[in-house]
Amino acid sequence: MSTDKDDIRELLHLYCFCMDEGRFAELSRLFAPDGVWCAPYRTATGPAEIEAWLTQSVPASPKRMHYAMNTIITLDGDRATARSNYLVMVEGADGPVPSVCGTYADALVRIGQAWRFQRRELIHAFKGEMKLTLP
Repeated sequence: MSTDKDDIRELLHLYCFCMDEGRFAELSRLFAPDGVWCAPYRTATGPAEIEAWLTQSVPASPKRMHYAMNTIITLDGDRATARSNYLVMVEGADGPVPSVCGTYADALVRIGQAWRFQRRELIHAFKGEMKLTLP
């Protein structure tokens, strides 16, 4: 039997797999209808805008891998917050290269039986070459 914290951790991890595999439509459905994805360089609101932004800005190559760890989850009924450290590795000529790391600051909401991101903020601590297509 899973707990709310288990379900939230699963959501956090599914986000990473979707991002790494370029499954942006699926990733966007992890957000509430008015959910917000927020990074230092762009904010997108709602699944359609989130999917469009990620499709535009995250190229299929080079490959990348997201890691989320050290997660702290606080529950409050059908709402929750989570803070996680993250590290993104990007494929380099001689192997994996650290790209960016920092903290995910998440506000979550339960919709029906599923947890969804109300807001996911990426707070960069250290940033190298992210290999994104930014305006």
